Amino acid sequence: MEVVPFIQKFLSLPVLNRHHNGKVNVFVSIIPRNKGGGSNTFAYNFKKWLLKNSNKYNWIYNINKSDKAVIIADRIDVKKIIMAKDKGCFIIHRIDEHVVENENEFFRLKHASIKRINSFADATVYQSRFVFENMHSFLDYPQKYEIIHNGADPAEFFPTEKSGEYIGHVTWGVGDKKRLDILYDTIKKHREERFLLVGNHFKSKYPFRSLPNVTYSGPVNRKRLQILLRQMKFLFFPSENDPCPNTVIESILTGVPVCFHPIGGTKELVKDCGLPISEWKTMIKDYSFFRDKCLLRTDLHFDTVFKKYMDL
Repeated sequence: MEVVPFIQKFLSLPVLNRHHNGKVNVFVSIIPRNKGGGSNTFAYNFKKWLLKNSNKYNWIYNINKSDKAVIIADRIDVKKIIMAKDKGCFIIHRIDEHVVENENEFFRLKHASIKRINSFADATVYQSRFVFENMHSFLDYPQKYEIIHNGADPAEFFPTEKSGEYIGHVTWGVGDKKRLDILYDTIKKHREERFLLVGNHFKSKYPFRSLPNVTYSGPVNRKRLQILLRQMKFLFFPSENDPCPNTVIESILTGVPVCFHPIGGTKELVKDCGLPISEWKTMIKDYSFFRDKCLLRTDLHFDTVFKKYMDL
């Protein structure tokens, strides 16, 4: 065996598993918290999965000591990425955004930052095909990429024997894309139906407090959310252009089918576990049928999802 080619081959390998007792050090660019949606939920679940698999991985807070780093959107200083790459870190860039024409300055600057960060990424993860089709060309066609949906913990979000009694809605944001106008009009026009609202609805411009057929819980932590989801017979989810909503995943794993907005990534998650919001009255009659479909969705378990990240 020739020594020089062997050394060259060894040095060309990624700097993984040379230290840390054979474990891979993993960094995620935001610190997870116990409530909130979106990226925070992703980071919370990822940390939990890494700790569950501590025989293989270490969760760390310092990117400079990491073997793999998952960067969420623009949530890091580019200088830190450059320093970490110089030390052999493999950069995975998670994209859950979409761009539109004539964006305001906030989103224009945010998306420009995401594009710059992506130029240093070793792999790009799009949260849904909807995100891929919108962002791939904007990011100048990254060569290594995967489309990986989010996942949730089936030990936390699991069904009970019977379905709930409410039509539910969950939101932490109250911006225009949440389409709370559709939700408000639907509740107002159908006083015969009972709705359970979880989140920040009363921070919106719509007077949900004035509706007599609403039960409102306000924002809650994950443990309380699990309980409230099980009180729903289905989720009414009119959010538009939503990349990959965690609430929908948690709902499906809890055995709660979903009425969804057809524009965005939500329909990719729902598959046969629900109907478009235009058919929500059909769901009232047939939610048990769609509930049975939800009980088969192991593809949304976070074990399945996060293994894909670590295999990049």
